[in-house]
Amino acid sequence: MVATVALTLAAPCFGLRLGAPAYAQSPILTAWLAANAECKGGHGDDPKTAQACEKRDQIGARLKRRGCVYQEDGDWWKCPH
Repeated sequence: MVATVALTLAAPCFGLRLGAPAYAQSPILTAWLAANAECKGGHGDDPKTAQACEKRDQIGARLKRRGCVYQEDGDWWKCPH
């Protein structure tokens, strides 16, 4: 009986795993997010913070050249596929 209940509860979990695939974040967006987090989370007088902000801005310029638009409300990018 316990096995029946366990299988009944486990079946939907397997169905969810086989559903629509999750889309991976592009490497350039992942790099921007990491640099943005370092920039915003760092200390203002730390050279690493300034480097992270500069890197974020450089990556942001690349994203704009690719047609991506920065969404200030929520701090994210919308890029064409």
